Amino acid sequence: MSKSRILIGIAIAALFQTAVLTQMVWSQITLLNSPTEVVLKTTPVDPRDIFRGDYVILSYEISAFDGNKVPIADELKSGDDAYVLLSTKESTAKPMKVLGAAPEDLPEGQAVIRGRVNYVLRDDITPTGEECDDCTSIFISYPIDSYFVPEGTGTELEQYRDERALGVIVALNEEGDAAIKGLMIEGRKIYDEPLF
Repeated sequence: MSKSRILIGIAIAALFQTAVLTQMVWSQITLLNSPTEVVLKTTPVDPRDIFRGDYVILSYEISAFDGNKVPIADELKSGDDAYVLLSTKESTAKPMKVLGAAPEDLPEGQAVIRGRVNYVLRDDITPTGEECDDCTSIFISYPIDSYFVPEGTGTELEQYRDERALGVIVALNEEGDAAIKGLMIEGRKIYDEPLF
């Protein structure tokens, strides 16, 4: 094999890797610049990553649903993508429905977030033995389950999370992809996610 072919091969490989990395960075920048933002309330769930530092584990009120309170698509099963339709008219987003596919058009005051179904429980009798129309329960996870913070601040943020005072500002696109854009404590923004 000639030297020029080897150099061409190396150049093509380097170009391909650069293109992949550029696409990943561009996707994140585009998502964080999305005009659609919602604030999600967290629920209680110690964290340190040896490579990235302190982080806060996040669990959301929109992770568990009861079919009597929020309609759940019948076809959903474990491992499926689920799309939670959110009302954005209040200070924090409220779930309206759990769908099996992203809606075509979203009216003003609504957004959608995509998650993965952990599991679904279907029954027509409540745990107390009463009959119900839809006793379906569904548990959904999202790719925004942790947030890295400056060293030494993770424990304090976890206390706010456990007191349900921590809000997460999430950027969403039309397909329901989500990225954490910042954190709020009692309605006041405390962290902004940098684009780079």
